[in-house]
Amino acid sequence: MYLLHRVRLSMGTRSRSDETTEAIMHATYRALCEHGYPDTTISSIVAEFDKSKGLLYYHYEDKDDLLTDFLRYLLERFETKINEEMTGDPYETLVGLVDRILPEQLDDDQLRFRQAFFEIRSQAPHSTAYHDLIEQNDQLLQSELTNVIERGVESGQFRSVDPERTADFIHSVLIGTMERGATLDDRELYRRNRQHVLRYIDRHLLEESSATE
Repeated sequence: MYLLHRVRLSMGTRSRSDETTEAIMHATYRALCEHGYPDTTISSIVAEFDKSKGLLYYHYEDKDDLLTDFLRYLLERFETKINEEMTGDPYETLVGLVDRILPEQLDDDQLRFRQAFFEIRSQAPHSTAYHDLIEQNDQLLQSELTNVIERGVESGQFRSVDPERTADFIHSVLIGTMERGATLDDRELYRRNRQHVLRYIDRHLLEESSATE
């Protein structure tokens, strides 16, 4: 969910079943960007599907089942990406995560997808499936932020802060900025708060000796 870059899928060496799944996810992404959550229907997803239309109807009967799988798919991709990126230099890793969630440049598709995502997120109180997946995603991000800050403190790169509380603060600012920026259609809010988060990391988290190296 906090892939937060354009959905890009590699189809090269995947099985036919995997290719079908990814084609469905592509179509769902495009439909959400085009129509938003309320107006996205199975029919609008089918219109974006570049394979046999009956194939999609075979797998899914309604929008909510498909979007549940879409959220699960995004979570799996995010978890894979996080596992690849969260083992390097703590400062660079943390800055990279901020860049991923609040990119300096946000194109129309990226903004529209965020808008659709938060429309889906707003349904979590009414959908156990949505709630569980979004909660799992939030817990993963919180855990990884805590871990990277903890590594930075232990290595002496970061000040002696409470990793969990600091992670909770950064997490809240990132998600709050995402939601406000998407809701208000405000790219400048993304850029402005991105700069504030990076400044906070440099001034309040990074040890002076590390900052001058």
